[in-house]
Amino acid sequence: MSVVTENDAAAFAELAAVLFTLPVPVAIIDLETTGGHFEQDRITEIAILRFHQGVISRHQWLVNPQQPICDFITQLTGISNAMVLDAPVFADIAPELLPLLRGHLIVAHNSRFDYAFLRHAFARVQICFAALTLDTVPLSRKLYPQYFKHNLDVIIERFHIAMKKTERHRAMGDVLALTNFLQESLREKKAAVWLSQWQQLIRPGYLPSWISNELCQQIYALPDSPGLLLWHFANEAGVVMMAQKQAFTETILLLRQKHARNKWQQATAIRFIPAISLVHALYLQGCYYVRHGEGCYFDDDPVAATNWYTISFIPNQGGQLQARVVRLKEGILTQAPYGLFMHPKAAKRALASWARQYDLCPASLDILPQSISQRDPCPKQAAQQCDGHCRKDEATATQNQRILHHALLLPVCEWGKWHHLRITEVNCVTAESTQMEFQAGCVRVNNGHWYFHPLLPTIIKSRLKQSQGIEFLR
Repeated sequence: MSVVTENDAAAFAELAAVLFTLPVPVAIIDLETTGGHFEQDRITEIAILRFHQGVISRHQWLVNPQQPICDFITQLTGISNAMVLDAPVFADIAPELLPLLRGHLIVAHNSRFDYAFLRHAFARVQICFAALTLDTVPLSRKLYPQYFKHNLDVIIERFHIAMKKTERHRAMGDVLALTNFLQESLREKKAAVWLSQWQQLIRPGYLPSWISNELCQQIYALPDSPGLLLWHFANEAGVVMMAQKQAFTETILLLRQKHARNKWQQATAIRFIPAISLVHALYLQGCYYVRHGEGCYFDDDPVAATNWYTISFIPNQGGQLQARVVRLKEGILTQAPYGLFMHPKAAKRALASWARQYDLCPASLDILPQSISQRDPCPKQAAQQCDGHCRKDEATATQNQRILHHALLLPVCEWGKWHHLRITEVNCVTAESTQMEFQAGCVRVNNGHWYFHPLLPTIIKSRLKQSQGIEFLR
């Protein structure tokens, strides 16, 4: 239901005048729900007081949560199972609700609660949703630091906001109480001071003015969830790929950086491919690169600029495989790496230990200490533990075969003893799932290719702390 009243225009004229100066419309909202669990509970009522181009409008719905409302919630809110029995489900109101929120600044008391419920509700009906938010709890603290409590009941009492008992904990009643607080605080603190505190609390922040209107709309249509973002440019220089955990928030923060204009001003469009988690987004990035190859570029992320090292086996002139510590660079590999290390010294120590464990010749691997010449007998031979036959040409094929057989068991520094595993990722909101295979810090993107990103080892190490959805293959 949508209503425009002259009473609201008169009551909130000063607030409307200040909000009219903002670059986006404002939606002051409140939700009632079946409980406080973001994933299990559902919305029962939505109310919005919208400030758009100088017009104030009311919008409110009862929502059938498709689950029982407990007695405690009914006593608190006054919303019963009978009241929502014939109300629309969220999927029915979503097309009407979305334009009232997308591209807006959502203002709520404890906005994290309302915003999380909205994001999850839209996600369940396969709609991407995110928005700028402002929490009026810290706004009250900033404007009135002399007070300790800033919950809505205290604010209503402090500002003598007229409100019937039956209106408290109903969505529109709480919205109007909050709006009255904003109006009264604006009068007390004056516009310049009030607006200064307001602007500091907007999350993640306004988009820069140099972003085109078309690109703004595409950014506002992003969800605040994981996925692969593809940036297209006016000069057709290719596509920049960017795996993100919170696409909407991270994109705005990226564009608000000091020198972002130089890098992103030529961007004309973005495409978003949803993922279940950040590691799934990185997998999708590898898949996209394998399919499209030339013209795809990885974004240079300084946060991901960690150096990782692995072991490469390179034949010498005689065909003997020799071990070399090499830096593992972001990109596509035709086979999984042999081991993963954070430092070359750690890799060399691991090589020596691995060779001893599997009785591989350190001389033919070329991992003897530098003090020992290639012409000298290796320590094993000097200790009469080896007759030196493994260094001869006729033993090369056997030695190489043994090296490659055991190479898959080189240590993976951040994964403990597990080298090869399968992870199942599940979206707790939509129940979507996917399986991915990992080895030595890389994710398999198809039968012949693996993808490495500097963030992968750290993400997988963290994921290993959760036993659910992990299958150890080797």
